[in-house]
Amino acid sequence: MSRLLKYSSLLLMLLLIEVTAIGQELETVFPVPSYADRRYKEVWKLEEWSDRDARAQDWSDKIKNVPLSRDKKIWASFGGQVRVRYMPTVNEEFLPQNSGLFTLRLRSHADIHFGDNFRVFAEGIYSNTTKDNSERLGAGTPVTKGAFLNLFAEYKFNLYKRTELGVWAGRRELQAGHERLLSPGNWLITRRTFDGAGFFLGNENNKFIGFVSKPVIPVPDGYTTRDENTTFWGLRYESHDVAYNSHAGFGVPSWSSFSKTYFEPYIYGLHRQNAVYEEGIADENRYTVGFLLSGPIQRVFNYEVEAMYQFGTFGDKNISAYSITTEFGVSFPKVALQPHVWLGFDYSSGDQNKGDGTLNTFNPLFPQVAQFFGEHGAMDRKNLTSFSANVDFTVYKMVKTRLTYWNFMRSSLNDAVYNTSNGILRSGESNSRDLGDSFQVSTIISLNRHWEICATYNLWAPGQYFWDTQTGKAHNQHFFMITTQFTF
Repeated sequence: MSRLLKYSSLLLMLLLIEVTAIGQELETVFPVPSYADRRYKEVWKLEEWSDRDARAQDWSDKIKNVPLSRDKKIWASFGGQVRVRYMPTVNEEFLPQNSGLFTLRLRSHADIHFGDNFRVFAEGIYSNTTKDNSERLGAGTPVTKGAFLNLFAEYKFNLYKRTELGVWAGRRELQAGHERLLSPGNWLITRRTFDGAGFFLGNENNKFIGFVSKPVIPVPDGYTTRDENTTFWGLRYESHDVAYNSHAGFGVPSWSSFSKTYFEPYIYGLHRQNAVYEEGIADENRYTVGFLLSGPIQRVFNYEVEAMYQFGTFGDKNISAYSITTEFGVSFPKVALQPHVWLGFDYSSGDQNKGDGTLNTFNPLFPQVAQFFGEHGAMDRKNLTSFSANVDFTVYKMVKTRLTYWNFMRSSLNDAVYNTSNGILRSGESNSRDLGDSFQVSTIISLNRHWEICATYNLWAPGQYFWDTQTGKAHNQHFFMITTQFTF
């Protein structure tokens, strides 16, 4: 606990220094230039109500900023999203077995404002699939009777010099940094959300954020249930508001290609009963301290560093784990197709010795499922080392393509390979770290600001570890995904 207080005090000092430098709010733009991943982040308010129809590009803008009272102090915005996806896999998990599934996901929301300070945001979600993998709750589980994705009340007011203090309570999607530790997981059939409360201090340029929550678990053929066995809290600072988008595929060209410096120190606490690791099953009390720093160098080069350390207890064992990510890239904005090329390195620790009283396996908490290690969404940032090479191309501003190569290894020979649902993907004795090589090509076609199509192919050639831990030949895995999405 003394270490927790030490790291918390250091983080608070950094936060207080940064909050004193809070700048000006961003000017309201109508319509918003792009839809947000979390729809409650969109700001549609106009000072002149008569401007709405004149500025509206189509019908979808006219259901934003809708007055609900004669004095127009009560107003609302409405929107939604429809997504259809098909995902076939050949030689799934390197065995001679094929699978394929269609998924359907619908979202709709209402953002109701009562004056300038108080609002209620409600968003429903419906999802279904032809292959219900109910053993992986939160990943392959649909909500076939619908559920609330967001349902919260928020109150905010100006403190001084356009610095806002806001509080919220209810069900809310959480997102942080570049989504390595906290994300709604847009890839998922049913997005990840939390029941809890939180606050924020600052504005879009500098913000101090805190929350305490319990994860929400999708239930097959039902609604949702709160995970009473898990508590998750966090405290962080962000130097500016990250523009998460709602793309159906890989989304941004690269987090490290942004044009301004981003800094985020943080501390998270996770308290979970019956957590599963190669060491066994036990209660987990884990604290994560770290920082993210990314930005440009001379407008051509760009970099990203995120370092995380974890401590706490797993049953009667101590936790000591860490993870580090580095990226370095270069952009060619004046070259045909505007290529952006970057190299990446990811390391997350694994358990070194069973029975030594210490758990060294890193836990990525609630990350983006598929963005970092392949759209198949098979592996998590636990006991994993990855080298990657990436290149993005842009064609006529409406077609974006990414080519990626990964080399995967186990960080520790004495630990398992973990999946993306707090479970074990593959366990077994082997003297090899080699998990194989993977190649992926993804293309997003943005037909307009509403419609987009994403197509992905991923080849994963298994390494020696998978040959050692299964009977017979380890086959190359082929994963395909095609998605069409309409957002309004």
